[in-house]
Amino acid sequence: MKLIAKKEQSSDKKPEDVEPGKKATAKPGAARPVRPKKADLVKKAEVPRKAVKKAGETPRAWVEAVRGYLREVVVELKRVVWPSRKETLGTTSVVLIIVGLAAVFLGIVDLILSRLVKLLVG
Repeated sequence: MKLIAKKEQSSDKKPEDVEPGKKATAKPGAARPVRPKKADLVKKAEVPRKAVKKAGETPRAWVEAVRGYLREVVVELKRVVWPSRKETLGTTSVVLIIVGLAAVFLGIVDLILSRLVKLLVG
């Protein structure tokens, strides 16, 4: 036996159910949304800025923060999967070959364009 849930049928339309281009009309006695007054809103200029130096911060706390950062760096470096020597040499050779081919191609294009300019100018 299948149970089919009935959709809640209500004559009240929610604002999101109103068709685009039509205004939602509130029923008499319906609660209106409360909007904050302009005086209650805080301007960006009135927001207090953070102090550059925290109260009670000493050079010792700064040194401890640097040590903690360096410890985290070491932990992250241990998680890195370093390529083998063979992989490094292979990828380096591919990069060097592509750079060489690009240099030859650009050299040929430069030579052709410079001779074309010489023919047009002189």
